[in-house]
Amino acid sequence: MEQQEGITRKLAHFAGGLRYEDIPGEVIEKAKDCILDQLGVELIGSTLEWNKIPYRYVVGLGGRAESTIVNYGTRTLALDAAFVNATFGQGCELDDVGFGSGGHLSAATVPVAIALCEKRPVSGREAIASVVAGWDVMHRILLAVRPSANKRGFHSHGIGGPFAAAVTAGRLLQSSEEEMVNAFGIAGSHSAGSTEYDQTGGEVKRVHAGLAARAGIQSAMLAKLGLTGPPTIIEGKRGFCRVFADPCVSAVQGAIDALALLIEQHHIRTEDVEEIQVGLSETSVMHGGTIYEPHDVASAQFSLPFSLAMRLLKNDNDLSLYMDRNLWKDPNVLAVARKVKTYAVPEARGDKNYLTRMAISLVDGRTVETYQEYPRGCPLNPVTRDDIRNKFGKLASVVLARTKVDESIDKIDQLENVKDISTLVPLFVQ
Repeated sequence: MEQQEGITRKLAHFAGGLRYEDIPGEVIEKAKDCILDQLGVELIGSTLEWNKIPYRYVVGLGGRAESTIVNYGTRTLALDAAFVNATFGQGCELDDVGFGSGGHLSAATVPVAIALCEKRPVSGREAIASVVAGWDVMHRILLAVRPSANKRGFHSHGIGGPFAAAVTAGRLLQSSEEEMVNAFGIAGSHSAGSTEYDQTGGEVKRVHAGLAARAGIQSAMLAKLGLTGPPTIIEGKRGFCRVFADPCVSAVQGAIDALALLIEQHHIRTEDVEEIQVGLSETSVMHGGTIYEPHDVASAQFSLPFSLAMRLLKNDNDLSLYMDRNLWKDPNVLAVARKVKTYAVPEARGDKNYLTRMAISLVDGRTVETYQEYPRGCPLNPVTRDDIRNKFGKLASVVLARTKVDESIDKIDQLENVKDISTLVPLFVQ
């Protein structure tokens, strides 16, 4: 009886039973913002060379024309379309992140919903509820293992993403509660992903989201066909929590904001700086404070020293700067990067996991300091809907005509009224 009432079954019951009508209006509005944001990031991500590798791989495989790959319009198996679109959506580090839990919630769910909506009609309300359910489950299970899993070197998205994707897929495949329990159990066997990329680089990190999306759909489909998984995959003796937790790049955004504030307040120039001391959570120090000399785009994006050097030297942190290989070895950039020293702040945990303490020692002997509890974009320091729309417009316009950009914004704003979201898919193709 204990297994029947365990955490896994309770999560499956919640995930499968959540109704659109149960979701507060403010959550629905935020969900639409996040869906729009994810689609914009997928579009810009589709143009980046390292993300085109999974695309070429899937095109080479062929496969039944079920679901659409954004930008290109190529149709392939739903599993493969979700794999590529999720890779696009997380493959440039511009997407959302779970506050306090880690993982990229929209990249684990939105590509799944878009892929499956072309297999059967899915309403906007059904899509919103399925994505929200996936977010909720992923956030809860990752909170349970953070920061232990991160300290061990596991990537939050890699271990949590399959569950979110399985929830979204299970709902859209109209799984029973028993099938959802089994989908959870199967997804647990897909939980994986090392963060060694934030130590020595490697573009494989880009496909962690794609692997998770594919794994979640596969888990739900196998469960529908009768494959079983352990019904205690979350709470069991060898379940998710015990495997990834001890008993009992979001990481760099706050520091960039803090440096920008000090530069503006004190009119700091590059030549004025002697040293930059940055206090972060232990997880963030490991995630962003290790690499000083990047050798690829991933190692540049996961280098806090490089990011702060860009802010000082270029007054910007645009994606194009991280893609400029000449900057990776530029003596001026490296000289500034070596001035950055990181250390762990004990109170940086829970909802303050992304706090930043910064002290800049200047060559004239002065020290200027700032403290930022919540970086811009987190729930306690949120961006506006206009910010989201402007970001989408900037990213999507790299691929889409302005008319499609505007129509996409309007359609997602009214997503709850769409009868079949597959009718929106052509908006996200050139």
